[in-house]
Amino acid sequence: MLNRRHFCRASVLATGAFALVANPLAKAAGLIKAGQPLTEVARLDWLCNAVALTSTGQLFVGLPRWPGFEKTPSIAQVLPDGSLKPFPGGDWNAWAPGKPGAKALVKINTIHIFDDDTLWAIDQGEDAGPQGINPDQKILQFDTRTGALLRSISLPPKVLPAGANLNDLRLDSEHAYITDSGLGAIIVVNLDTGVSIRRLADHPSTKMIPGRRPVGEGGQVLLMPDGTDHQVHSDPIEISPDGQWLYYQALSGPLWRVPTRGLRDHQMSEKALGEWVEFVYDTGPLTGTAIDSAGNLYLAEYDKPRVTVLSPDGALRVVVEDPLLWNPDAMIISDKRELYIPVPQSARMAANRGPGGKNALQLPFKIYKLQLPATLGTREKVPALTGTALRV
Repeated sequence: MLNRRHFCRASVLATGAFALVANPLAKAAGLIKAGQPLTEVARLDWLCNAVALTSTGQLFVGLPRWPGFEKTPSIAQVLPDGSLKPFPGGDWNAWAPGKPGAKALVKINTIHIFDDDTLWAIDQGEDAGPQGINPDQKILQFDTRTGALLRSISLPPKVLPAGANLNDLRLDSEHAYITDSGLGAIIVVNLDTGVSIRRLADHPSTKMIPGRRPVGEGGQVLLMPDGTDHQVHSDPIEISPDGQWLYYQALSGPLWRVPTRGLRDHQMSEKALGEWVEFVYDTGPLTGTAIDSAGNLYLAEYDKPRVTVLSPDGALRVVVEDPLLWNPDAMIISDKRELYIPVPQSARMAANRGPGGKNALQLPFKIYKLQLPATLGTREKVPALTGTALRV
């Protein structure tokens, strides 16, 4: 059980205001300094915000079509010589505006490989603006050996309404849990039946707090090209090793958790589910997370070039801090207990630096890894709520 720092729940539910009493993560009392050496894994010309690894060591990268990188192949395998092989290949990687998107990678936001070595991807589809429904927004599953499509999941408007953006996902043996960063919500999909449900859409825990602005390198605020704050609602997501808890937060924090059984219960009201939400830690802005078999949460910080780890006993430690790590993103832990860290430098993109924003990206983009200390856990397996393996 995490040593949670408490807050006034009534003030949150009654007024929507967050009365958090803990210090920001960046200033956490008793922060234990530590550091592990970084090893460079790959250099890329394309911006990479997510990595995935098979049990045999095949490395895949997520290459989103963010401003300035519209011609990326979206997903690729990193070959032994460092070159990229588009995955799954063919028309899937060749999308451009005006082309059909149902069987194409339109705007991949993240990729994952879980226990069965299949690759899952979140495709945000073609941008329809804050009031529109993105065409071809979907959840995809591929066979990493053949590139064959195993599953494509599209969600109905009641689950993915106008303005919603699928962001990240985690699995248990029968369900996918996805954050919506466009409006703020948790989406649950039954992988056997295909039935989906939208939860906590009106709960403050899934919303970015106004005034709590992500400030990165050099005091640069994350801004839209028109000068407004970049609103990123529920974003990083993790599931506990026993499958009982889902952790999540808006980009700017703080971190929350909710029992997965409540999310899956279609008969439970939103009000009742909201009472089950627990505050975990007053984190700062996070661009990525990971969790290990012991329940340690790895936090890729936006406002510092580092990764910290929040242990189940409430202790917070620095895993690594290095100027090479400004804006680390979606991390993974390998079977060899190595933490893989992609560094997309998202805060240095001109599109994230307000009106007249200047490009500050330092190419090539890099992926690093580090060996985790023996005191920490190993790679988390997909929690099996029913004791059965993930179905394909």
